[in-house]
Amino acid sequence: MGWQREGFETHEGEVGVFLVDGTEPGPVLFDLGSSAYFHESTDWWVYDGSLRRPTATAMRGRCACGWRGERTVPLGWEEVRTVGHDAYDVSTAEEEWEANMDDVAARGTAAGRRRRPAADLA
Repeated sequence: MGWQREGFETHEGEVGVFLVDGTEPGPVLFDLGSSAYFHESTDWWVYDGSLRRPTATAMRGRCACGWRGERTVPLGWEEVRTVGHDAYDVSTAEEEWEANMDDVAARGTAAGRRRRPAADLA
């Protein structure tokens, strides 16, 4: 689960990752058996290179509205394996997303919200 701010439901934030070539990977698909259903995940920690998955080399904040953070932080997979993905420090990505949300809130509009025409306010 990502980060959310009340009143900005279209702006769920999460950790985004980069591959060694600088691209942002698509979802990882998990084959759960003999059905046509495949579970998908874009959780940052699934890009660990195991089971033929791509290996992420860096992370940054990202938002469901399309915003991407500018600061990137190298991923330390040895540390992730030692402390676990829930305890790994992703605070830089979250702090940058929070700063972006402060900017969105200061502008007074959020992606997905519509302003009411002035005629509706009379």
